Amino acid sequence: MSNEVAFNSLERDDVKITFEEGSGVLGKPTDEEVAQHKKTRLILVVLFGVIVLTMVVVAVIIIIVSPKCEPKSDAEGSQANQTNTKQTTDDPVEFHPVWWKNAVIYQIYPRSFFDKSGDGEGDFSGISEKLNHFSNLGVSALLLNPVYDPEDFKAVNKMFGPMEDFDNLLMESHKKGLKVILDFVPNHTSKKHPWFVESSRDKTSAKRGWYVWADGVKGRNGTYTPPNNWINVEGGSAWEYDNTTAQFYLHQFKKDQPDLNLRNEDVIVELKKVLEFWIDKGVDGFRINDVQYFLEDRTLANQTSTPMAKSSLTFDLERNREILKEFQEVINNGSKHLLIAEVESTSSVQYYGSADILQNVDLITKVNRSGMTLSQGIKNSVVEYMNAVPNGETPNWLIGNLDVVRVGSRLGRDYRNAMNVLLMTLPGAVTAYYGEEIGMLSGANEKTPMQWSNESNAGFTYGKPWQPLAPAFLTLNVKTEKEENSSIYNNYIKLAALRNESSFAIGNVTVVHSDTKVFAFLRNHKDFYYLVVINFGDMWDGDIDGLSGRGTKVFDSEKDTSGTEQVDVNKIKLNPGQAVIVKRTSEEWVFS
Repeated sequence: MSNEVAFNSLERDDVKITFEEGSGVLGKPTDEEVAQHKKTRLILVVLFGVIVLTMVVVAVIIIIVSPKCEPKSDAEGSQANQTNTKQTTDDPVEFHPVWWKNAVIYQIYPRSFFDKSGDGEGDFSGISEKLNHFSNLGVSALLLNPVYDPEDFKAVNKMFGPMEDFDNLLMESHKKGLKVILDFVPNHTSKKHPWFVESSRDKTSAKRGWYVWADGVKGRNGTYTPPNNWINVEGGSAWEYDNTTAQFYLHQFKKDQPDLNLRNEDVIVELKKVLEFWIDKGVDGFRINDVQYFLEDRTLANQTSTPMAKSSLTFDLERNREILKEFQEVINNGSKHLLIAEVESTSSVQYYGSADILQNVDLITKVNRSGMTLSQGIKNSVVEYMNAVPNGETPNWLIGNLDVVRVGSRLGRDYRNAMNVLLMTLPGAVTAYYGEEIGMLSGANEKTPMQWSNESNAGFTYGKPWQPLAPAFLTLNVKTEKEENSSIYNNYIKLAALRNESSFAIGNVTVVHSDTKVFAFLRNHKDFYYLVVINFGDMWDGDIDGLSGRGTKVFDSEKDTSGTEQVDVNKIKLNPGQAVIVKRTSEEWVFS
């Protein structure tokens, strides 16, 4: 008999299968067998469905956890699209491993920035209100002058609002990619600080050794004179008599700011706890002030020459750097928190290694030199400083702070743009003081309220300002300058954008020209060159030494540039205070 299967009368979807009998081949299945086959088929269908679902889930998981390709930066994208076209942008920025290497750090005096509450005093909420201002300027970080309570290092000064407002400022700043840095002064406390209250209670107090106490010299009339002839930074005696314990305490600053004894390990431990408290809150770094005043000679010997505040007995002692290093280890501990040290001169570069950035005030203190013009003084200051900064360390530049006359009032209104260009085009981190972006001038002092508009109280407050406004606010304000293409404000934004080009972010700096009026230098990374020419004198129609060729003017402090104007680098004419930046494009430049 045959075992062949015959397909008979295929009708619709029915398939009839017949087998010839007598062959030992199975005949028609029983109802029980049919039911069993249906059950088996159902199990197989379910199993197949489970397998398919499992494969889909596994595929999704692989997609989620597998490494992703980094998106191209704008610079990379623009360069990729420029094949066979003229290149109009710098090469991609190779980002620094730490965020502050090319940062624009904006220093705020909180009391004068913006008053949200209407009490005439700037506050945390006011700073939060203006966060878009910093984003527009290309700012990397906010540096807040002391906001902690002088009587409690782990609390905020209530003048600026409650801690909740500070926490909100921190959170909102981080959302916008802004870092927050706090000023910290470990050299001294307030007389009302609990540590000093306890220390001055009696000579046996557990915190007596937390401050510098010494016996005075008893005179014939029974009165006491200070232990030695040291003077403080304000010119008076560095000692104040305490009637309760009949001893003197040291204060290198004001008499209500007694110096902590930083030779006492218990004090160092407590100060580290303060730093850890704010780091735990989420701050991104600290500027530690008055570093060179940390310690004084332990023998309390008299100064042998004319007494002065910055003597070898009270200023810049060797152990200061060791203490600063201990603070740095707490701040940098496994993180990218920043430590800026406030030091006063180029000779203080020995503090590198104990801080990430040393504040450099040379463009404030060293540009006015005997026998030199402003341009020559600036050139010498820049060259001397850059030669002193060790390889791999971060240079720092600032042109103003709360202790000096504003740059426009100090050097002249015509040179505000010029100094901003210098500040923003030199290598390293910039520390900008609030108001420099609009060319603010000094009023009664350098802490006058920020000038937001030409309206009542310069838009600073709807209450009564804590101090008078600078009179120039009607024309020098953010609102007015936003509407002027070549205003100081809009120039600042253009300069901040240029800092993202690799030539400015990580490039070399080379001085190519200096005369009695003009200072010019190159910034370059690989073959991408920019020439920065700044006039610190009157009208100039000179020749750039050691350089010839043509390029594209990408910045002009006096007019908006389209980025298409071609100029000869040896035929640049500048008005007083004018600055231009020229980029080498297709034509080679000749250096001699």
